[in-house]
Amino acid sequence: MTTTRAASSRTTHATRSETLRWEGTAWALVGAAWAVSAWPGFLIDWAGSPALPAAAGFALCALFAVWQSLAHGTPLGRVGERVLRVRPGRRRKSRAYVRGTVVVDTAVIGGSGVLWCVAAREFAWSETVTGGAAQVAAGVAFLAWGVLHIPAARRVRGGTADAPVVSRRVLGAGPMTVAPTGPEQTAALDAADAGHRKVRNGRLQRWVLNPPMRLVACSGALPHYAVLETTGRTTGRRRRTVVGVRRDPDSVLWLVAEHGSRAGYVRNLVADPHVRVHLRGRWRPGVAALVPDDDVAARLAAFPAHHARTLRRFATTPATVRVELAGAT
Repeated sequence: MTTTRAASSRTTHATRSETLRWEGTAWALVGAAWAVSAWPGFLIDWAGSPALPAAAGFALCALFAVWQSLAHGTPLGRVGERVLRVRPGRRRKSRAYVRGTVVVDTAVIGGSGVLWCVAAREFAWSETVTGGAAQVAAGVAFLAWGVLHIPAARRVRGGTADAPVVSRRVLGAGPMTVAPTGPEQTAALDAADAGHRKVRNGRLQRWVLNPPMRLVACSGALPHYAVLETTGRTTGRRRRTVVGVRRDPDSVLWLVAEHGSRAGYVRNLVADPHVRVHLRGRWRPGVAALVPDDDVAARLAAFPAHHARTLRRFATTPATVRVELAGAT
């Protein structure tokens, strides 16, 4: 009975790997249509060599891949890694519907480039209006993006995360929506989503938020924040992180690490608990320890509301850290 139901589910709904394969083919066809129709001498003529626009197309695809990696927290060049979960009560689309939307997207987007070049030839538009070089660059970028879908589909196919797809965005413009079929598939998607969120938030904090926040925290302008200095567990170098703190009267600081024991500074202080904390305009030595059995929800209730709200939004596996400061208050 279980096998029959699984087979029925696969027949009814397209899987992630199938959708990635269809979308990759669609991107390749759209790219080929755009590039060939705008190629000099085919439908339109324009001055210059197509080699430079083609190179620009590959560069454009690379930039888009980098943006996708930064925005979604996925490894560079990994297409279709991020997915959304189906909402309860939402109508699930069939395999035929999903495949049909891919075909329609391909026809509309690919045909628009061809029709543009046909109109440019029929109405003798100028080279400036036609933009043949730009269309070749875009076509090559689309083609290269379609090629990146090939390893993505192979990587997902047959794995625990190859969940049924119930809806998708226009030609993969956003993450597809999936419906996990069992606890193993749900766990695999949860683990992948947590990993992506950790990478994305880590990049955001390290390169965007931490540098200015470190300066402001050291100035004492943020009373509920401090700079925690740990020793790198492999490099031995000083590592400084801005953390929200709650101070007890007996020179004890409490903080909640968003990613628990997976956070870099937490792994550093587990390896070497001797830390320094920049608090109220000066550095103070202390000893830090992870408190795995602490009630994180109750601990966050003692923090300022804005900090607790932000941490809950970005946290994956939060855990409490206790820092005992040396010396009198």
